[in-house]
Amino acid sequence: MNDPVDGEAASLLAALRRALRGAGWTQARLAEELGVGSATVKRWLHGRGLSFNTLAHLCRLADTSLTELADDSRLSAQAEDHLTLAQEEALTQDSSLSTVFFLIVNGWPPSEATEGFRIPPEVVEQHVARLERLALVDRLPGGRLRARLSPSHAWQRAPMRRHFERHLKQLFVTIDYGDPATIFGAETCKLSPLGVARVRELIERFRGDLRAIELEDRRTAALPGEWHAILAVARSMRPLIGP
Repeated sequence: MNDPVDGEAASLLAALRRALRGAGWTQARLAEELGVGSATVKRWLHGRGLSFNTLAHLCRLADTSLTELADDSRLSAQAEDHLTLAQEEALTQDSSLSTVFFLIVNGWPPSEATEGFRIPPEVVEQHVARLERLALVDRLPGGRLRARLSPSHAWQRAPMRRHFERHLKQLFVTIDYGDPATIFGAETCKLSPLGVARVRELIERFRGDLRAIELEDRRTAALPGEWHAILAVARSMRPLIGP
């Protein structure tokens, strides 16, 4: 695959990268397993210089096949960018259910819910079965899961806002902002309604940038990671400083 990667091939390669991540392979581990440099693995995973023999080997390491990758890429292309109100309400009724779903949406195997969030394996499986009944995930060959939602989905409706208020807001309220280890940035700006709209767009782009950083980190990091909660927020200061 030395020619420029077309849309169909790019989708297939994206499915391969997801399958490898789901099987626990990083670029560093793949490089060690295949006896090549990390830069070579990165080129292969984006279709540059990738032979069919190497592709078949990567499929075996990911415990998948070209047929399964094609099915995965097709489902990915059909991923929706909206939920019904009933689906969103169901997700927000149980914080561990929404955690399992968010992990699947972002390409993590359900086992990460146990390893990273200490949700018992039997509870994780119950949640996966419920997500299937809610038509939010599909089971793929080999036991892998695929969410029926784009990771870029904007969670702005009332159910998820209430969920954030109940379960996630406290993570940021209780931060010690005087601790040098705390990561934060703050700015005070005077903005027109147009400026506020541009800030909303900036926050959505910021979410996309964070996902890109996470994906690159998962491919290349040699050290183990830990979960971070990251919030970008803006509020009017009118109630604080008067009319």
